[in-house]
Formats: sequence, structure tokens, C-alpha cells
Amino acid sequence: MASITALIAKPIAGPKGGRIVTQTSPHVEFLVGKDRIVTVSFYDDALKSTPIANRIVTAIAEAKSGKTRLDFIEKDGALVSGKPLPDGDGYTIVLQVRDSDGARPKNYRIVFHDEVCAECKRAEYACICEGEDAHKH
Repeated sequence: MASITALIAKPIAGPKGGRIVTQTSPHVEFLVGKDRIVTVSFYDDALKSTPIANRIVTAIAEAKSGKTRLDFIEKDGALVSGKPLPDGDGYTIVLQVRDSDGARPKNYRIVFHDEVCAECKRAEYACICEGEDAHKH
């Protein structure tokens, strides 16, 4: 029987430094800026930018201070949150992506930690390290 870690696909490094939340195209990159504004970008299998088209994105940050909904607007070929993430870290963000209005949503859960991984030098939420000790650093 294969181990559970063998069944988990290798993390894909986001071109902008964020976390790729999908294993198949269109790839969705979730990126938190220094100002805590979230940017969501879309890519093909070669990680080349693709148009937003009719996609709709929302996110719910489940911080200790309460749930915060983030809505997104188009800016420079990506979708950008209208407000920043709540303070703190160690909370879950539920990212919801719809291919169009009325389409069935795809939900992705991201555990948000903004400290930098000593190994891959990316924010922990976007860490691409593998192995049993990944995400324990």
C-alpha cells in the first residue's frame, strides 16, 4: 500500500511567489502581499498567465478575530482583494473559485502562516518543501 505522502502531489511553485492551489490547469495562484492584499492569478500548464475570463473569486478568512469575507476585482490581469487579510496568522482561508456566474464553486483551503520557510525561502502558506518534515519548520 502506498504511503499517504506518496499520494500527495509535489507542490507547484507559484510564478509570483504564492501558492498554486490546483494540480491541473487552469492553475490558481494565491498570493498575499506585504500589505496583506490577496492577488489571485491563473496559469496554463506551462505556468503562463491566462485571462481571468468570467471567473469569480471570493475568500473567507477564518481568523481568531472572526470571519472576514474578501471580494475581488480585476487589476492588471489578476484578481485583487478589495481589503487586506485580518491581522495575525495560523488561520484558515477558504478560497472559492467559480468559472462563471452560476457555475459550481471549487473550494480550496489554505492555512495561512506568513513567516518565511528557512528551506525554500517562501512564505509558509506557499512553502514548496516536500517530505515528512515539510511544514514543520
